[in-house]
Amino acid sequence: MFDPDHYAGQTTLAPELASSPDYEARDHYGYGSGRRLCPGIHVAERNLFLAIAKLVWAFDFKPGMNAEGEIVEPDIDNVTGYSEGFLVCAKPFACDIQVRSEKKRETILREYETAEREVFSKYQYGE
Repeated sequence: MFDPDHYAGQTTLAPELASSPDYEARDHYGYGSGRRLCPGIHVAERNLFLAIAKLVWAFDFKPGMNAEGEIVEPDIDNVTGYSEGFLVCAKPFACDIQVRSEKKRETILREYETAEREVFSKYQYGE
């Protein structure tokens, strides 16, 4: 069961947790273990933090609504709410995502235009 309180006060970084000799001190094995530990674990952790921080800065995340305007609760059951297999992911669920303000919308669009011009334009699509 997902319990965010399990991580309350946890300040140890993923590279430290992943290299712990005590397997019970590990929070997950997503980055591998032992000699097969991902050499970019520190980059991945920092990029995840930055991505999540930017999403929280820019958007309000609220529960989705049905046609009658009632909140649709996501299925969080361990058996029915997640995909099966090697990569386990939450199944699609209703969610209302809105930009927090017009100023943030302008920043997002401006940064996208810059990225499109300076980064994406270097790559040809459809060729």
